[in-house]
Amino acid sequence: MQDSYSYWLNNIKDEKITKKLRNLDEKKIKENFSSSLSFGTAGIRGIMELGTNKINELTVCKLASAVGEYLKDKNAKVIIGFDTRKNSKLFSRLFAKTLKAYQVDTLLFKDFCPTPVLVFATTYYKCDLSIMITASHNKKEYNGIKIYGADGIQIDKEIQAKLTKLFDETDETLCYNKIYKKRLGKVKYVESGIIDSFLDGIYENKKRCLKITYTALNGTGYKAVKKLLGYNGFKFKSVQTKQDPNFTTCPYPNPEFEEAFNEAKKVAKKNKSEIIIATDPDADRLGVMVKHNNEFVKLSGNEVGYIFADHLLSGTKDKIIVTSVVTSPLIDEICKKNNAKLYKTLTGFMSMGSKAKELASVYGRENIVLIYEESCGYCVRDAYDKDGISASLLIAEIAEKLKRGGKTLIDKLEDIYNKYGKMTSLADSIEIENSNYIIEKIRKTKLKELKLDTLKIIDYQNDDTKLPKQNFLEFKIKDGSFILRPSGTEPKLKIYLFHKDENYAKKLLNILTLYLKNNL
Repeated sequence: MQDSYSYWLNNIKDEKITKKLRNLDEKKIKENFSSSLSFGTAGIRGIMELGTNKINELTVCKLASAVGEYLKDKNAKVIIGFDTRKNSKLFSRLFAKTLKAYQVDTLLFKDFCPTPVLVFATTYYKCDLSIMITASHNKKEYNGIKIYGADGIQIDKEIQAKLTKLFDETDETLCYNKIYKKRLGKVKYVESGIIDSFLDGIYENKKRCLKITYTALNGTGYKAVKKLLGYNGFKFKSVQTKQDPNFTTCPYPNPEFEEAFNEAKKVAKKNKSEIIIATDPDADRLGVMVKHNNEFVKLSGNEVGYIFADHLLSGTKDKIIVTSVVTSPLIDEICKKNNAKLYKTLTGFMSMGSKAKELASVYGRENIVLIYEESCGYCVRDAYDKDGISASLLIAEIAEKLKRGGKTLIDKLEDIYNKYGKMTSLADSIEIENSNYIIEKIRKTKLKELKLDTLKIIDYQNDDTKLPKQNFLEFKIKDGSFILRPSGTEPKLKIYLFHKDENYAKKLLNILTLYLKNNL
């Protein structure tokens, strides 16, 4: 720890950074230099501070150097985008300067952009890799880097392994010293009309009656969502559209949680809106609230998934949906009764997108109508990654159709439950650094202390699940199940719970959360 700190202090040539290093106290030095960053499910992510395990100028250049080393002599092209977070633009320029040092052909967004637009631009410009500087829905202290392949899917395990090796072998002080004084110079920028190209063909101007409030949660989605809803005849009020890296009015800008809608609800009540739509700061996730009996009700990620699935499968057969193993089992019944094929993968759109691409080569991409995960990620267009922008239009169109029939999305959910059966899906998370260690403890104790009526435990690390090994556990119980999984992007242990009895589900989730917080 002290050696890493001293090495930085003695070798970094940028005096501004060395001055900041000298101001770190012993506690911060111990915390920030105790380990190194590593790849998660979608790249790297962490708190923006100086240190080997934090996101900063040096660790960004370290990853950029690994990418440059991986791509050198391959005549490759890379595109780089960034969101509205603090330092995102700075990090995008550092990444570009580092790649230029490796003579990698680099295309750069001049202004911030949504992740779905960056993913679209990857294939549009026929790039070999794309880089998105974002921490998605995390708090303001975080930033990160997502890496996508030429197909617009988060890089696979093979590329991850190669980049991880190069990343681990890279001396961040050396690569930063080489480029920090250099000017960006002449670069190629993405064309100004890229959002219109992204939206091309996804509009049908009709007279609409639905009243909408939209919040961008101070992120990147506003321009694209405004255009898309406008092209399709929707009028809406908006809130939190301006760039605010501090997320002043939404400290945790995650559309999975109702608190993120606080400002939007104020506007929605004044505007008498029937639906609130939210996209997270990089606009790849969608959150929804619905006015029902004069109260705004938050829909879970699974509930929006049920609505999309029922809508997209209605009147069809032999269509395909791709989800993950932590998605509600009600989707199984929806697919079964609509003669649709359902495929489940490990969590994350790298796994789901890769599976969908594999299926598309056999069945055709047009037959894959939905790819989704319970954490508010939906792909409803011809792509392989989550897209909160396109999903915003689909949920608005469904709500519009329901309104004309005198119903709301809540009524639609009740119709779905009457048709396929009720399933309550709940989720929670516990902030904890050693979540993988906690899973190891639970693997041994099997939570016997809770005296649950456990029917079966599925161990995704050791059992033959026909999926790649991953460190999480699924407990099958009467009329339901729950899953415990370390987050791949945050220091958290995640809990997913499904049960036919809503009251029991809430009670059990409370028991699990309290037990895990107090005993592990």
